[in-house]
Formats: sequence, structure tokens, C-alpha cells
Amino acid sequence: MLRAISFKIYEMRRYLVLSLVISLVAIPFGNMIVIQRDRNRNEMYGEAFWIYGFGVYNMTDQELAESLPPEWGFNDGLHVLPSYLGNVKYEYPVFGLIFFAIATWLFPGVNDLQPLWLNFLLVLTFNLNLVLIAILLGDKIYYSRWARLFFAGYFVYGLIMSAGGGKLEPIADCLLLMTLVLRQEKQYGKAMFTLGLAVQTKIYPAIFFPLIFIEAPLAAAWFFASMLLTVVPLTVLGVNFQSLVNHFLNTSEYSSYIVNPLYPGLGIASPNLTGGGVDSYFWPPGFVPLVVYVFTMLLTIQLYLPKRNEFAKASWKKRIELLRPLYLYLLPGVLFLFRWVMPWYLFWLGPAVLLYDNDEQAIGYLKIITVVGLLYCLGIACNWPYFITGPLPDFTSHFVPGWYSLVGLTAIVLFTAIAYALWKKAVERRDRQLQTIREAEERGELII
Repeated sequence: MLRAISFKIYEMRRYLVLSLVISLVAIPFGNMIVIQRDRNRNEMYGEAFWIYGFGVYNMTDQELAESLPPEWGFNDGLHVLPSYLGNVKYEYPVFGLIFFAIATWLFPGVNDLQPLWLNFLLVLTFNLNLVLIAILLGDKIYYSRWARLFFAGYFVYGLIMSAGGGKLEPIADCLLLMTLVLRQEKQYGKAMFTLGLAVQTKIYPAIFFPLIFIEAPLAAAWFFASMLLTVVPLTVLGVNFQSLVNHFLNTSEYSSYIVNPLYPGLGIASPNLTGGGVDSYFWPPGFVPLVVYVFTMLLTIQLYLPKRNEFAKASWKKRIELLRPLYLYLLPGVLFLFRWVMPWYLFWLGPAVLLYDNDEQAIGYLKIITVVGLLYCLGIACNWPYFITGPLPDFTSHFVPGWYSLVGLTAIVLFTAIAYALWKKAVERRDRQLQTIREAEERGELII
């Protein structure tokens, strides 16, 4: 894997330099425009780790902010969750906490530069993710339109998550993509161990466990070994992961707000966040996105079903492998099950496209993710009276300059578009050169 990464970095060196320049410019822009509450909160917990150890899991944000030295400035309201999440304790898995603890140890001292340092580390990780994606896509990145679109989409997403959001997603994605590269190299034990670390950063990489388990069941021991090193001992020591469990199990104890417009629980009514009770509608705001999604799936799922004759003759293990495209295609539907789904969660499922061998299926998968994203917007529109009273104002309050934030976001998008145009032009030039070489070889000419 290290050899493949080194070679790909050399191959993409010009584009990576351009990406790093754009990322470094975006860091101060993002810091000025957006209140990066997750980054601020992780910074606080990272610093507190060196005082309280893993005991920070048993403290709410406000309790921790009040217990730390006042001169550190963590009690300013920008390093804790909103009031409606006031009873939530630290809910990120262990590896995420360790990352920020080490990051704050490497750059000690709470000051204006420490948050930028955290963004910088996340930016470096995001650019490594681009390299890993290029390895997994292989030559498809040069001749397949869907591969180039996915690469460009991840560039925008990763830039926002690292430079503009300071979130843990780049770290979880990095470990997940390393898992897929190791799987590609058939190093299943290492892949499973790395996947275990990814799950201990954010939960969502766990959806890839069944796929690797089917290919190498015995390698699952390494997945659980990574858990035994951290999660189990901490549980024995009394560390409380209840907030993480509440978040994962979809309980109202995590949040009284329902921020997922796809959630069928909104049904034909939604909570009244101002006067209490519920508001009913003449239309079913929580069911409209679900009905459209089911209808779309019925029209498109045929492509992902195995052929009947081939499925009937296959062994049980082969049958499970034949159902892999269907399993991947159904993954976006998971987002309908949870009360708390932010817009960027949709791209958590993006790397699954890298597991498709059939280009037509890969294109269809990207389309269904796009459909679910559009349904997310439709769900907000269908339930506008609810979202405008709580979730949306809370989300937009994170943009400090208000509507003027669009100026900074437009600048970042412009830089991104320029970078993509330059990269696309270089890729197309290389494709033309390869085509010229192939035509010359077919004519019997000597290529030097």
C-alpha cells in the first residue's frame, strides 16, 4: 500500500500541489465564515483528555467547559453543542478522541492558531484521501466520466469537511479508503484491523464490514482485535458511551429535534417547537420523500439483481457475492431510518461506488445518491413550517457573516472549479496522447 501511495503521489504531484494551495487558502476563509462547532468541541475534548483522560466521556460539553481553566476560553458558547443537545456527552468513538488529543499535544496552548492547526491536519488527510481514491479508481479516472465526477465531487466534499468544517469525516474516510486499498491487495487481516480503527473514528464505515467478511471470514478476528485494544478496556473501566449509543439507536434522548427531512417519523405531522404539541398537515411531509424513493428503486433495481439462472446454479457463498451490488444499492435507504441526518451524511456512502466492477451499476449508484440528496431538499420544502422554526435557523446561525457568507463560499467554489478544469484538461490531454500511441502501435510504428 505504501508503495502504491508513493507512486500515485508522484504521478499526481502537480495536482496535489494545486489542491494544497486551494486548501490552505480555504482554511482562513472557512474559519472566518463558519463557526466550526465540531472542531472547537473536539479541540476542547482533546485538551481535556490530558487532564481527565477517558473520563471526558462521562462529562457533558457544558460541564467540561466550566471545569477547564477560564483563560482557555472554552466557555464562550462556541465550543459546546446547542442548548437542545445540552445533555449529550462526548459521543465520538475512541480513535476520534485520540486523534484530537494527539493533535493538541503536538500544538499545545489554546490560542487562535490551534484551530487552524487542526484544520491543517484535516486538509493533509483530505489530500491523502484523493490519492487513495485515485489508486482505487485506477485507469478509470482517465477514461470514465463517472469516475472523474466522483473524484471531483469528493474534492468539494473533502474540502468543505476539512477546511470549512473541521470535522472527523476526512480521518474516517482515510482509514476506510486504506481498508479498501488493502482489500484490493488481498491483505484482508490488515484491511479488517484498519476498518476497526475507522469505525472507532465514526460509525458509518461499519457498513463495509459484511463485504470484507464474506471475502475473508477469518480476517474478522483482526476487526474485533482493534476493538479489544480500546473499546472493551474502556467499558470495563466505566467509560460511558451512552450518548454514542443513543445517537446510533435513534432515540429522542440524543436530540429533541428531528433534523432529517427524510425521516418517515415526521409522517403527517411534526413537533411544534414553539408552542408544544404537534402540527398536522393536509399533505404527508414525512412520507412524500419515502414514496418517491421507493418508486425510483422499483424502476431501477433490476440492474442490481443477479440473473436467475446464474443465481440458482451458484453456491451459497457465490450467491451472497452476487447480491453485493444490490446490498450497496440499498445503502442510501439507510438515511431514511434516522432522526438525525445532516446534509453531508449523504457522502458517507459515496466510497461504496468504488466496490462496483460494472460501470453501469456504478453510474446508477451515483444517480440514486443524487436522488436521495434531492429528496432531502424536497423533504425540507414539504415540511417547511417545521424546519423554519428550529433546525434551519440553527444551521444557518453557524455562518457568522450571514448572507455575506455566500461571497466566501462562492470564492471557494470558484477556486475548486478552476482546479477541476485544469485537472480535467490534463487528464483529457493524457487520454489523447494514449489514443495516439495506440493508433500508432496498430499501424506497426515503433514508439520511443
